Amino acid sequence: MADVLNKVISFISGDGESGGSDKQVLLKQLAKDIQQNKYTRFYKVRQEEADPSFAQYMYSVYKILYPAKVFINDPAKDKQVRHVTIESFLDKSTMDVIKRLTPEAIAERKKATAGPELTKQLEADLAALTLGFDSPRLTAADKCYTLIGVLNRFASYDYPALLKKFDAEIIEGDFTEQPKFSALRTDTIMADIAKFLSVLPSFDPQDDWKTVFEILKYCNGGTDVIPHEIWTGLLVNLKDLKASKMLDLMIKLASGNPIWEFKGTPADGDEDHLSAHWLDQKTAEVRQVISDIADRQKNAQIAALEKAVFGEIDTTRLNFYNKESGKILVQKDLEAYTMAPALNHLMVFIQDFLNKEIQELSEILLVRGQWTNNAASIAMSDGYHTVRDIEPEINTLDETLSEDGSNGPRLHAALLRVDRDPSQAHYLESIVGTINEEALSLVNRAVQGLIIVGKHLKMLLEDYNKKPFELIINWKELTLASKTPLAQRLADDYKKINYFVQLMILETKVENSI
Repeated sequence: MADVLNKVISFISGDGESGGSDKQVLLKQLAKDIQQNKYTRFYKVRQEEADPSFAQYMYSVYKILYPAKVFINDPAKDKQVRHVTIESFLDKSTMDVIKRLTPEAIAERKKATAGPELTKQLEADLAALTLGFDSPRLTAADKCYTLIGVLNRFASYDYPALLKKFDAEIIEGDFTEQPKFSALRTDTIMADIAKFLSVLPSFDPQDDWKTVFEILKYCNGGTDVIPHEIWTGLLVNLKDLKASKMLDLMIKLASGNPIWEFKGTPADGDEDHLSAHWLDQKTAEVRQVISDIADRQKNAQIAALEKAVFGEIDTTRLNFYNKESGKILVQKDLEAYTMAPALNHLMVFIQDFLNKEIQELSEILLVRGQWTNNAASIAMSDGYHTVRDIEPEINTLDETLSEDGSNGPRLHAALLRVDRDPSQAHYLESIVGTINEEALSLVNRAVQGLIIVGKHLKMLLEDYNKKPFELIINWKELTLASKTPLAQRLADDYKKINYFVQLMILETKVENSI
């Protein structure tokens, strides 16, 4: 294998006894091939120069393509072309769905339809849209947009850079004066010619260029970007030029490499997947609307539950792990204190409700109550103490973020450096992520304890209304120990615990219920 490679290298470089002579024979044959080629005028063999006629040919191609380059390079036009290409191949029912899913149409639907119902409608529309895109017609749309991409790359080839080598006075887009081209050594434009070969359009007779230019014309306000008949004539000529191999021969002779071979490069871009990408984008847009609806519903529910549980009191109890302190993380696009609302609510609930109302009620029920089922009283007591014992753990977590805490100084230092040292972002998110996980763990444990307390309060309320009593046998005595009617107290406390658990579920996505 090494011998073969060395022979090839020797042949190309002209080294060796026979390599040089073989190479010269081939180069001479190339010169004869060029002289017999129908495009022989493009190359002056003796002078090793590209003729001005070659520059004139490239100029004529550039002149035809320039309007397409200007049109397609407009981002607004490109976006419009994408949509029109897709819509040109969709059936009426799918188009009707698309019309219902425009931002304007959805905005109007929001005014007339409640959130949950609108969510159902949007989900149904998305399913219908996905079904509508599962069609062979969309394959044709992808092929059509692929051709538009081919035209884009061909029109975006840097013609001015090539032509300026023949006439330095060329001005891009100015066709008012005929350029004055001069002959040029071909070795100075070999790369330009090779690039031109790489962007030549397809010559497949099955290519539907007519539809391409109809779409472009529509998006151009009814004016041809390139008249279809002119494009067809250009394709015929380009196909003839490519088939002649004249451009390949020019590179081979100019480079002194008779075995040079053009290898087409794969097309850049994602034109083959236009329909899939369009559907993904539209689905993402609608999913965002559905998510926004869900967020508004969730926020409304949180606000209602917060008011039912806490009334108008301030629910920020933690000094450091709170929403206000976490704003700097949000501003720097970092993970915030995601569990701060829930953990602050939990602290308030423990301090203002559990340590007062539930503690007093527990002294009546658990201390004075005569239970027929000790396991039930122990379970309720354990649930109550599980929640109560979490308070010091919450304070400990909060204090880690203080100036003297284990996390506070590290976070402060990293925040000062994160703008100039992106690696600090990962470090910050690691710390904050761990704190959030600890906060969630505390909330989860509290929720489990409150569920147990709530279930027992419900059982006790049911037992209170039974005759005879089954769970506690001295209800009459306990009633006298309560300053307020015990049945009403049990009902109110159960309701408040139930509301609070629902609040925790919404704020932490803990899926439990009483």
